[in-house]
Amino acid sequence: MFITPHNDEKILAALREGDESAFLKIYDEYWYKVFLIAYKRLGKKDIAEELTQDLFLKLWEKRGSLRPQKIDSYLFVSIKNSVIDHIHSGMVANKYLDFYKAFAELSCTGTQDIVEYDELSEAIEHGLSKLPIKTQRVFKLSRLDGWTPNKIAKHLNLAEKTVGYHLTKSLKYMRTYLREYLLISLLFVQF
Repeated sequence: MFITPHNDEKILAALREGDESAFLKIYDEYWYKVFLIAYKRLGKKDIAEELTQDLFLKLWEKRGSLRPQKIDSYLFVSIKNSVIDHIHSGMVANKYLDFYKAFAELSCTGTQDIVEYDELSEAIEHGLSKLPIKTQRVFKLSRLDGWTPNKIAKHLNLAEKTVGYHLTKSLKYMRTYLREYLLISLLFVQF
């Protein structure tokens, strides 16, 4: 059944009550459309999928407090905002990285590179240790070993959507954690 303006209210009301079938109707109807919006703006399938999954996860988690008039407008505006936030956070991280690279070129030696690499590796391990075990495993298999979500799902005997959830959760946390780590590191390097 396609969602029309006539049954938008009914489906939203059912969603607010925790009706999983209402959520699945919304998911089935809009997932690909939302993904396409993100993909067209980013040009990266994995990031577009991650942002889309995250949006639908938020929709389910906040279903009781959401009061959109139309489902499609809410989802399309939300994904556009997520894309903008993602681009902005990437720009901020790139500025720190560019600064670090420029400064590192002036002051690095081979030994110092090894020490910094070890420190960064320790920071990643420390950040990961704060996450649940399953989320850590999914992150490591994806980002450190280069596995696809499908391969991870089969290996860990999980649904691919569950893998997507763990990736989204771990990536958000690690971005924040490593951004703070880089800021602190840069402050110490300057002084």
